[in-house]
Amino acid sequence: MMLNFKKQILILGGLFLAVSGFAADLEVKAYVDRTTVGLYERFTLNVELSGKDAQGVDNPQLPDVNAFASFLGSGSSQNIQIINGKMSVTKVINYHFQANQAGKFQIGPVTVESKGQKLLSDPIDIEIVDSGNSGSAAPSSQPATQRSGQISKGAEDELFLRVLVSKTTVYPNEPVIVTFKLYTRVNVSSFGFTKMPDTAGFWSEDFEMPQRPPTSSEVYDGKQYTVATLKKMVLFPTSAGQKTIDPMGVECQVRVAKRKGGRSLFDDFFDDSFFFGQTEAMQIASKPVKINVLPLPEAGKPADYSGMVGQFTIQGSVDKTQLKTNEAVTYKVTIQGDGNLHSLTEPIVQFSQDFEVYPPKTHETIDKTANGLSGSKTYEYVLVPRNPGAQKIKPVVFNYFDPKTKQYKTIQTSPVTIQVEKGSDQLTALPMGLSKEEIQLVGQDIRFIKMGTADLKAAGRSFSHVWIFWVIYLAPLGLVWLALIYRKHLNLLVEDVAYARDRRAQREAKKRLAQAKGCMTVDRQKEFYAEIGKALTGFLGDKLNIAEAGMMTDEVRRALSGRGIRAEVIDLYFGCLSTCDMKRFSPSDATDDEMKQFYVQAESAITKMSRALAG
Repeated sequence: MMLNFKKQILILGGLFLAVSGFAADLEVKAYVDRTTVGLYERFTLNVELSGKDAQGVDNPQLPDVNAFASFLGSGSSQNIQIINGKMSVTKVINYHFQANQAGKFQIGPVTVESKGQKLLSDPIDIEIVDSGNSGSAAPSSQPATQRSGQISKGAEDELFLRVLVSKTTVYPNEPVIVTFKLYTRVNVSSFGFTKMPDTAGFWSEDFEMPQRPPTSSEVYDGKQYTVATLKKMVLFPTSAGQKTIDPMGVECQVRVAKRKGGRSLFDDFFDDSFFFGQTEAMQIASKPVKINVLPLPEAGKPADYSGMVGQFTIQGSVDKTQLKTNEAVTYKVTIQGDGNLHSLTEPIVQFSQDFEVYPPKTHETIDKTANGLSGSKTYEYVLVPRNPGAQKIKPVVFNYFDPKTKQYKTIQTSPVTIQVEKGSDQLTALPMGLSKEEIQLVGQDIRFIKMGTADLKAAGRSFSHVWIFWVIYLAPLGLVWLALIYRKHLNLLVEDVAYARDRRAQREAKKRLAQAKGCMTVDRQKEFYAEIGKALTGFLGDKLNIAEAGMMTDEVRRALSGRGIRAEVIDLYFGCLSTCDMKRFSPSDATDDEMKQFYVQAESAITKMSRALAG
């Protein structure tokens, strides 16, 4: 009995040491930068991982906070110390949110998996209060700002984002111009997007913006600001109901004066920001905007309504009104005006059975204007009359909804009459996809291909004058040269880790994207976005020879900027990473089309980054 008791003590002691050792290998803490947050203000959830296993764990699983906050972006930092031969790692991941619902809430435990075990942090209580300012102005005009470092307490009045909309009540397919403006009274040296606005429920068209946005002066709320337009787009709601334009997040590098207390005159002189400009990161975000989309009226709605909203004109024309049978004529239908012409479908044209009609070619010229989209769309039909006589093309009817008059309108082309004389009796079946000029040639018995003389060469030339002889003769030397290059490549793969990672980066990224494509279903969308995120971080980690677990967004951005990578390429890449984070931590609401579009966007981001790094 005594022996069994000792064994039990030893087993319990071993289990205690194992659990204690595991706890020492990894500890998880979660905390927020403040527990009382103003409505539409920004707060940060910090997840601190400490212990020697902190670098090797996967990303933490965050609780669902979508009932009261929206995800903006994330960043990380770490500290590694080696004391008496033992390594200590502390990694802090910062998740930025914007409060969007007043009340008292609880942030649930953060989950971290390591060595088959799950570690949970303590829940956090947070209160979101409405300061009362949101009721005095439209939601689109109030700034949401997060203070940082030595920036003054009145920073919400010194630097903020405004989102301006041309109208807040529209009909489906009616344009809404959305402009994001940066207002500042401090010295902003640079900025980067941390979250792009989600435009689900809209057809979106972005205006082209210069790489360095121009600035102007503007008086807002009684104060003078320097204003820069960061983004502008036109949105067309796709259905009726209340739609939301989610916040856009921006991180600004702000130059600030250094503290002067307790320093000598010489320290103050050499640390002056005139010589060494000190910057601090400041996170800001716009407020969400509600758009009320009214249903189209049923009264007076045509049975064949096109779905177009705006103001339009229509015109039909032919290139000739007299021809012979089996000759080609072009009939054009042009719809011109203000509206979402990209979504315009082919009009219904009724042609006589005496015409052979071929599928139309479409040409569009569409520009973005202060009111939305404006331009024209042309459908070009090639017709071949088979019988003589006066052949008529009936008017083409087009209807649309005019939001100014709140009425449906119907317009039509003028009828067209073509006089057809009897021509060749030969009826020719024409292949599809030909132009009018090509169609006119079909049916001719003989068509000359090329006139000219043959290039004759004298017989009896030496074989050494033939190029194939020299190819065979020099091939062995070329193979030896290629073998030497390949051997050097293999040696570098073994000896140079950075070279090996750089060479495999593209291949590994394609492999991870292929894995993500296999998860492109609604029920596996979190796995899909997780795999895309691994492809993006893995590619940059391999290219820059950085451990993926230790990648810090700010340092990577600076490293890429130092290599001369353009800001739009960097913003696109980290915008995709931010989307992956947001989708992983938000409810499953992505559609198949959204995932397909994002897959193409992420693939494009990797391709552009690869070309930029190679250049």
